[in-house]
Formats: sequence, C-alpha cells, structure tokens
Amino acid sequence: MNINPNHERNVLLAWLLATGALGMLLGYPAEVLALFLLVYIVFQYRRLQDLYKWSKKTGDHDVPFEDGLFGQIAEGIYQSKKQRLAQKHSVKYQLERFKKLISVFPDGVVILSLSNEIRWFNDQAARLLILKKEDTGQPINHLVRHPRFTHFLKNLKSDAAIIMEAPVVETNWSAEKIEIRLLPYGDNERLLLIRDVTKVERTNQVRKDFVSNASHELRTPLTVMKGYVEMLLASTANEKAQVSASLRKVDQQVVKMQTMIEELLTLSRLEEGKIESLNNVVNIRGVCEQVKAELEPAAQKRQQSFNFDIPASLNLKVNKSSVLTIMRNLLGNAINYSDKKGDINVGWLIDEPGNGVLYVKDKGKGIAARHLARLTERFYRVAENNVMNKTGTGLGLAIVKHELERHEAQLIIDSTEGEGSCFQCVFPSERIES
Repeated sequence: MNINPNHERNVLLAWLLATGALGMLLGYPAEVLALFLLVYIVFQYRRLQDLYKWSKKTGDHDVPFEDGLFGQIAEGIYQSKKQRLAQKHSVKYQLERFKKLISVFPDGVVILSLSNEIRWFNDQAARLLILKKEDTGQPINHLVRHPRFTHFLKNLKSDAAIIMEAPVVETNWSAEKIEIRLLPYGDNERLLLIRDVTKVERTNQVRKDFVSNASHELRTPLTVMKGYVEMLLASTANEKAQVSASLRKVDQQVVKMQTMIEELLTLSRLEEGKIESLNNVVNIRGVCEQVKAELEPAAQKRQQSFNFDIPASLNLKVNKSSVLTIMRNLLGNAINYSDKKGDINVGWLIDEPGNGVLYVKDKGKGIAARHLARLTERFYRVAENNVMNKTGTGLGLAIVKHELERHEAQLIIDSTEGEGSCFQCVFPSERIES
C-alpha cells in the first residue's frame, strides 16, 4: 500500500496543470479551473463519506482506500478497530472466566451498585438469599428484609461483617446462619460476600451451652467449699499462723474461681441476648463516681490517683448496669497494670464524626502491638504483663466488648510500650442525650 502523504498533493498539482492548460486552449481558463475545483471538492467529499461509513462498520475488514493520505487514514482506523476488537474479546474472555470462577466459588457473591442495586449474583448467593434472575436491577435491601442487614448497609464500616439468620425457604437444602461482608469493587460497585456459617454457629452454640452449664454446675460446689473454708478460718483464728495462711490462700483461689464463674455466666447471658433496656438516660459522671468509690481503696494501696474530666451534665442512652460493668473492668485493669504512684485519667470527648468517646488512660508499661487484636478474646493475657501481676480472670475485656456491642458502640485500644494504654469506648452520636 502506498502510504506516501505527498501522493494526494502530487495528483492535485497534476490535475491543476492539466485543467489550466485545457482552459487556456478553450479560452476560458478561470471558468474551467472553477469547474474542476467544484468537481474535485465533490469527489473528495464522497470519499470522506465512504471513509466515515466504513469506519462505523464492525465486520468489514477491507480497507476502502489503498493509496495516498486517505489510505493512510483508513489504515490507522483499521488498526485501531482491530486493537479495540482484540481488547473487547480479551475483556469478554476475562469476564467469562471471572463468572465461571465465581459460579463455582463456595461462597455467595453479589455485585451491587453504589445505590445497592443488584447487577449480578452467582448460584450460591441465589440459594443463600433466595434470589431469582428477575431480581437483577432491584435494590437488595428490598429483597432481603432484615433489620440487621438494613442497618449494615446504611452504616458500612471497613472490613465489617455481620452474622444473621438466613431467609427462610421450604427446601431440603437450607442455611440457618449466614455471614455477610461488603467490600469495595471497582469505581462504582460493591461486592457482597455471603457465607453459610450454620455449622460454625452450631459449634459455637454447643461451646456456649457447655460453658454456661458447667458454670452453673460449678457454682454450687464452690459456694459450699467457700463456706467450709470460712468456717475453718474462723475456727483456726487462734492456732498456728501457717494453717491460717494456707486456708487464706485456699479462700483466695475459691473467690477467684467464683469470680470467673460469674463472669462466664455474664458472657453467656450477653451472647444469648438476655438484656435489659438499653435506652435509659444515665448520668455518666455519676456512674464514674460510683465506680471510683468502689475502687478507691485498691488504688490507694498502690498509691494511684484518679483524674476525671467528664462533664457533670453528660447523659447517655444506655443501660446503667452495663456502663457500671464496663467502667469497673477498665478501671480495675488500669489499677492492676499501671505503675505504682501513677495517674489514671478518665475523660470524655467528641471525635470528628460526632461520636462520643469515654476513655480510660493509664501510665503503665503499655502493650505490644502484636497483642492488641487479641485482648478482647476470652482468657487471653499478655504474658509480659502477667509475670508480676496475676490478678483477674482474663474475661474482663471480653465482657466490655460485648457490653459495648449491645449499644452499637466499639472498643478501641491504643497502647505504646513504656508509655501506657488508652481504652476508648466509642458511642454513636444517637446515644448522646443532649
């Protein structure tokens, strides 16, 4: 193909010379030249039309021009069309591969728009959420009507997940509990992941039932044991100090086991949803003063002091006993794990999004970053901190976390080794009573 752009110029000059010579011979050079230019313009316009029509065709691979500038333009268009077609086939192939992969994925997958409209879902999602093909384009919250799911969509947090009851369907195959997670996907879409966690939840329920039943069964013999220990302590008050010391150690361990049993039962009640009203208006400064009065003797033994920076008029819509439990655990930990003669600061602030933050800050040894994610697990303890301090049961922060979750709140732990720790209870703005 001749792609020399000067070809068109050379042809035009040749025709102009020939037309000029013809016009001179006929005696009308200007008229003949004007006529030629008109014909030339019409001819080139027709060529442009042909080029435009050809560029819009998808299946035509024959280039309409083989020489000159038009040939070069047509060749460029042809290569661009060829490249776009290859890209289109590649994207289509990748999309088909993606759909095949997702179709055999063990979890349900739903692609949502930013307004929560369904764009695509796999077979597993159809089974878990009871979706049909005609549901594509519908808002998913209109099809999955569950309060927790609706709240989850409205109050999305990064890497957040919920576990809820699966939609009921009359089939042999069914899930009782599903876990739902929502992730960003592309520029204007989101990916909803659904997993059947029925077996996991059943196993957890068996564990919870065992802990609850075992705790109930152990409570009675421990009460009897403590009664006998107290009776023996009273009867040996005037005898050898060694015997009394041994009995006091037994008594301390029995008390510790009783505390553990009570905390396990408290956790079981929280997990089972046995809760009281969570919307009572409670004065937080009053609650903190009550906890301070209870724990002041323990703090004085370690020569520690409390500093409260909480407005006297601060009220929250919460359950009072829950806030008492939270503050007892956090302040008790601060006393046990802070340095002697240290200050323990309790305060209140409003963060940037408008949530209320009730915090307890100490000046202890601090906690290594690798432990922070596991501090709210049952019985988890930081080994370095428990070498010198073996008080507590390892259940306090787990109870705090559950109590806060009941109030749509969360526990945030910040700690720096050698400087201390700060435990923040972040309450949503809706629970702040103005």
